Amino acid sequence: MLKGGTVFDGARSGRGAVVIEGDRVRQVVFGDVALAGVEAGGGEVVDVAGKTVLPGLIDLHVHSLSVAGPYAYYDDELHLEDHTKAMLRAGVTSYLDLGSSQHVIFEQRARIDAGELLAPQLFAAGPLLTPTGGHPCYHGSPPGDFCLFIDAPADVAAAFEALVPRAPDVIKIVLESGGSRSLPRLSRLSVAAIAEAAAAAGVPVIAHATQAVDIEAALDAGVTLFAHVPDQERISPELARRMAAAHAVVVPTLSMTDGLYRTAHATLTELDDPALADDVPAGVIAALRDPSLLAELRTARFQELSRAWRDHAAANLLTCYQAGVAIAAGSDAGNPGVFHGPALRREVALLVEAGMPPIEALAAATRAAADVLGRPDLGRLEEGALADVLVVDGDPLADIRALERVSRVYKSGVLLDRDALALPRRASLAREPRTGSGPGETCLAASECAPAQSCSPAQVCAATCRDAAGCAPGSACLFDGASATGGSCAPGDGCDLFAQDCENGAACVFWGNGSTSCWFAGAGSDGQPCDASFACAPGSVCDGAARACVDLCDPRGERGEPCPGGKRCVDLAAIAGLSVGVCE
Repeated sequence: MLKGGTVFDGARSGRGAVVIEGDRVRQVVFGDVALAGVEAGGGEVVDVAGKTVLPGLIDLHVHSLSVAGPYAYYDDELHLEDHTKAMLRAGVTSYLDLGSSQHVIFEQRARIDAGELLAPQLFAAGPLLTPTGGHPCYHGSPPGDFCLFIDAPADVAAAFEALVPRAPDVIKIVLESGGSRSLPRLSRLSVAAIAEAAAAAGVPVIAHATQAVDIEAALDAGVTLFAHVPDQERISPELARRMAAAHAVVVPTLSMTDGLYRTAHATLTELDDPALADDVPAGVIAALRDPSLLAELRTARFQELSRAWRDHAAANLLTCYQAGVAIAAGSDAGNPGVFHGPALRREVALLVEAGMPPIEALAAATRAAADVLGRPDLGRLEEGALADVLVVDGDPLADIRALERVSRVYKSGVLLDRDALALPRRASLAREPRTGSGPGETCLAASECAPAQSCSPAQVCAATCRDAAGCAPGSACLFDGASATGGSCAPGDGCDLFAQDCENGAACVFWGNGSTSCWFAGAGSDGQPCDASFACAPGSVCDGAARACVDLCDPRGERGEPCPGGKRCVDLAAIAGLSVGVCE
């Protein structure tokens, strides 16, 4: 029993007590008279005087695999477990992942549901439905299993056929014409077709929306759940009233625009707190201090854009709230400076700063968020609710920053050892470590794969290698700095170097040993510089030594165009393992 402090049950607050029995809340009482008759049932009585007991927090917008560093930062380590620990330490006991590689996130959800992992309850959308070249799978990037492209209503059936068997908790659609760049948009007919298919499958739709026109298109199709409040412009009170009349719910993600603003303006003060290393990987902290990685975000143009986005989002949140639109909390964790776990506490504080009363901001991160998920046993302290419980020092209704002073976290009635979950302690969340996974099976850690297998950068078990000779023809030996074994054999996808037939404008490149694969495309060709990730335009390849793009050619002269300007085709068959050369 937690007794002697303040209780916020998800809707009201007062002096009270909470009795936990097993994994459920058995009793919640308010008032001194009622407290006198509360019995702990032979269990432990914890004095929480000066503290507040509240439901575990729920984050409705998380990217589990993204690392919260600058956009230019690449980290080849898998930080899913690190992010999970940080959320638990912050009192986030449930969350909705709104965009991650589906084979990884659905595997994580399955293991949590099976009780194999200590983790918050996970709900997941899997891949995003977006037009070809749309956010976040911009033109030139291979979509992998992160995006499903919808360019016409006729594409919807195949997308749902691929996705619905994975049992997504929500379907996420992207409605964005671009903030700093022009992007293709889902047509209104496509949005309507998605909404109809989702209704038939019994899965709710949540819309990524950044402008008023996005909100209108979604409402026209019957979509009433929004993953952001618009940040590209101010919306009108009339639109907000229409949203309220449609019983829309907005997840504002003020912490995302705030994180971008503070990263751009060098005011991410938490980087100076040594305690941040308990929740954020050291490489991410270092990257957020690295001027070379921050150059794009520190330009005057981006600083101006981030200020506008932050101000628009806060103003639109208030417009929606004043119109009666339901607000639920989500952080968009994984974006620059938006740290898994702590970001949700900041989100609640930003809701208050924008004009919401503290009690309603707290409800947004508890009861209202649980209602979005259709889980009345979460986000509240009442008889029969799951005993996900957070205890903080002080009263967040008087000082919302009290949420940062976490005293205790209970997950399904079990008190967590928060100190053991600090990243430097390197504790495992797996109740029974998994080993022996075979080729092609999803791996969440390097140790899970069978002997002579490595967890590849794509997070599937693959044959371990030290060089191309260790892989079957058509597979390349790709090295991963996070892997103890050094490299893994990655099968190519067989794309055509001369036809450049990759989806979404990605570049077909060779990796050696006869393998070709679709990869990120850059802009350079024929002597122009490679980009920061050594990428060139389709049909060219980066000369790593010269950091310049060179055009591909066929040394047999059978395919593709001859080299221009008197250049000769240098045969690279010995390196590539297939008939290809470069123009020099």
